[in-house]
Amino acid sequence: MSSIRGGEDKIEKDEDLFKTIDSTFDTSTSLAVIQIMRKLNIESVLGAIASGKEARIYPAKLRDGKFIALKIYYTSTASHKRALRRYVSLDKSADIRFTSTKELIYGWARKEFGNLNRMFQAGVRVPKPYLVIKNVLAMEFIGDEFNKAPLLVDVQEVTNEMYQDLISQIRTLVTIARLVHGDLSEYNIMVKDEVPYIIDVGQATPLDEEGASELLIRDLYNLTRFFSSRGIEVIPVEELLSSLTSSTLG
Repeated sequence: MSSIRGGEDKIEKDEDLFKTIDSTFDTSTSLAVIQIMRKLNIESVLGAIASGKEARIYPAKLRDGKFIALKIYYTSTASHKRALRRYVSLDKSADIRFTSTKELIYGWARKEFGNLNRMFQAGVRVPKPYLVIKNVLAMEFIGDEFNKAPLLVDVQEVTNEMYQDLISQIRTLVTIARLVHGDLSEYNIMVKDEVPYIIDVGQATPLDEEGASELLIRDLYNLTRFFSSRGIEVIPVEELLSSLTSSTLG
């Protein structure tokens, strides 16, 4: 009888957990969320606070009252399949043959988790990664409780300190993590307490990969354009690139 009762309790708990998950996600995604909730002692998952073409971000409350973020990648759309296949294929450590869009998305989630971990260990200011299961990535929540920090583009008072800090972060990213973000702009940087955090690193590319230098130049131009438009005195891209190149070679 005890084993039957235990099974019933487990079903009831599973049903309670399912109630916290967006009904638009498939069963596989819901089960992945439940696994992460159990492993990380998550009490509840709140409604989405950010939605993009590839994923949604959900704040999740731990049993100790702290919040983390769940990034849940869509599996029902193939609109970015070609780009995802290209970026995932750049990860030489992943010997994976993708037979479906869903497997491709799983690979993308693992790649972003790996990039986050590599950057975090190198000292780049990114959300700390905790766990990835299928298309669900658990990471540090950048914000105050369940209120996410603003993107750089939405910050009213942009400072020279923010600019200099980001240049320092890029230097660490390139010279220590040996990665290039590849899509860095004011839309992929969050600011908490006037401190910038680099986010959305799934497409980050190893420094020695073909095309990485062009991506780095684009990242630098994006930052230069944005801060210059906000009245910040910026360093010429050519000078930044020369400095980063000499540091890398040295």
